[in-house]
Amino acid sequence: MNIQDRLSAFDRWLTGRIEEARVGRKDLAFRDLALHPPVGESPWEYSLLEPGARSPQGEGWSVYRLHGVWPEAVEAPSGGAKGRGRPGLIEAIAAALFGKHELPPR
Repeated sequence: MNIQDRLSAFDRWLTGRIEEARVGRKDLAFRDLALHPPVGESPWEYSLLEPGARSPQGEGWSVYRLHGVWPEAVEAPSGGAKGRGRPGLIEAIAAALFGKHELPPR
């Protein structure tokens, strides 16, 4: 899997976990498990936390404090994420850096 494919897969995975946390009014903790996981297994682990709770024990956890800060879902403008209510995380970063709603060309 090349880096562009991995970033795209992570974007889809993380966007789904953020939406799950937002709907459940939780914070999101996640970390990488393995660069090359066994077939069918996710290379990322996550946990939904009560707002403000401590991160899980162990190394490498990132915690997104989402409760009360994530805007309500809005329809994506044309050219944004197709089939989703808002752009993914990587798309949002690319938009901020490159002024568009897509990843830069390979």
